[in-house]
Amino acid sequence: MKKIFSALFVGMALTSLVSSCSDSSFDDKYADPSKTSKVGVPQTFTAVMFNAHTWMDMTYYRYYCQSTTSGLFGGIAGDNNNKGRFQGAGESRFNDRWKQFYGVLTQHRVLQAAYDNLSEEEKPINEVFVYLSRTIVYAQLHEMLSLFGDVPFTGAGTLPQTGDYEDAKSKAVYDDDVALYKQILSGLKETADYLATGNINAAALTSLKSQDYTIASGDISMWRKYVNSLRLRIALHLATNGECAAEAKATIKEILENTSTYPTIDSNSENMGVTADTQKDDFNFGKGFSQAMHSASGQYGTVSQAVLRALNLPANGIPDATTDPRLQVMCDCNPDGEYIAYDVTKSNSDISNLASEKNTEYANRQLTGSNYYCVVDSQAIVGRGEYQGNENLPSIWINAAEVSLSKAEAYLMGYGVAADAAKAKDYFVKGVKESNEFYWNLKKKSSLYVAGNDSYKAFRPLVEPDADDVDAYIASIWAADQKTICTQLWLNFFVMNELEAWNVVRRTGYPELTFAKDDIIAAYPTPPGRLPYPSDELTYNAANCQAAISTNYKESTGYYSTLFWAKEKYYKMLGE
Repeated sequence: MKKIFSALFVGMALTSLVSSCSDSSFDDKYADPSKTSKVGVPQTFTAVMFNAHTWMDMTYYRYYCQSTTSGLFGGIAGDNNNKGRFQGAGESRFNDRWKQFYGVLTQHRVLQAAYDNLSEEEKPINEVFVYLSRTIVYAQLHEMLSLFGDVPFTGAGTLPQTGDYEDAKSKAVYDDDVALYKQILSGLKETADYLATGNINAAALTSLKSQDYTIASGDISMWRKYVNSLRLRIALHLATNGECAAEAKATIKEILENTSTYPTIDSNSENMGVTADTQKDDFNFGKGFSQAMHSASGQYGTVSQAVLRALNLPANGIPDATTDPRLQVMCDCNPDGEYIAYDVTKSNSDISNLASEKNTEYANRQLTGSNYYCVVDSQAIVGRGEYQGNENLPSIWINAAEVSLSKAEAYLMGYGVAADAAKAKDYFVKGVKESNEFYWNLKKKSSLYVAGNDSYKAFRPLVEPDADDVDAYIASIWAADQKTICTQLWLNFFVMNELEAWNVVRRTGYPELTFAKDDIIAAYPTPPGRLPYPSDELTYNAANCQAAISTNYKESTGYYSTLFWAKEKYYKMLGE
């Protein structure tokens, strides 16, 4: 990765162009000999990926923000009923999310402009970077649309090319999210078709290998499978409800019925993302995750009662023969072998007091530092302490289990294909097996793994299931309904992708989540349906933002407005 990281410095230089106001300033930075002799399309592609890194990859900041927002609202993170919890990570974090996306988009505009200025002889060597850069942008645009609804896109990110601030601001109008989603589906199909031709310039492939720091490392077959798997993710997101359902179902049909032309990720060996690199903090995912999860006395590392229910844990918190084999590699128990989640029927003070009492008891038993409430697995994911994480933790963008479970839902519900319960079951079985393999691999390949220990503190013996155990468990949970499949899709996302977990719940209402009302912060008493437009937009793009608010907000905050693809209400409140 050494050569690739040199390109990241180019990316950092290019990022500053967002605030540049002249073409001459752009040219000076572009050709700065202290950075590189030439900033070309391939180097800018690396910069696009790196600018997307904060939210594409399993970074500290992504988890820190998501755990209190999509993680909480989507039922993955533990809910201790603290006041103000339904405001999420807060407006300043939402603002950061917004700004960082437009940094990615602006880099892509720079790449596109550089490509457009090439000679016709040079373009074939650089074309693949345009398609893959656009794929990264679309992956992030999907996330933005799933959070905010309408956003500026078509005219956004033009300042480095024009140097005209007022012109750039006038172009930053909000595009309709339905139209943008259709554009994403169409654009990703174009990329899939381009990659399927097999006619990519040989010099381009050599260049891609030197600039691509993902697991693919320039392998076009892996990028093809990622692109089509991303298409499937987004199409499924749109197939259940709303104005994009027809286009989404057509996309699903095309992928499922043309597997040789549109291959997907079909095994864990094909999972797409970025491997860990402990020599670079940006890619030391275990260190970053451990920092985030051990913040606030470990509160951000807790798991919800909904997760434990999905893992078929008995009410007493003690696993039995019917419990999911993944429990041991996804969660840590307390010193008494119990997996206990926050009880949303109790007050925040009662939840905290119980933990304090138990911690005192553990200290008297010489078990200092133990946790009463269930937390994310310390060997595989959360780490043994702040900055002391699993050095081998990868950042996975899409895994095989997600793809198989998505196909299972598509066949069960007849999204673009004939409804087929038998095929749905086959893909369900495959998906749960792949998820089981994925999480056990995280555990066993961890730098903190000790054979036979279920956690870093080893409160229970670790007993790996054999193939028959896994098969028997899957057979016991299968039912030909959307709830069963979507609960497993949601569970597979877990803390690895809490936004997509929230998307599953908002889209389908599964798994069924229950929250207690926040009676202290009256303006935010329940989980939201979306995030509000951030302060920078209200300040610097006020006219366009206010126009979007008048179109999309059904109430003053924006929190309780429903996006077109989502259910009006995706959860229940205590007492309902």
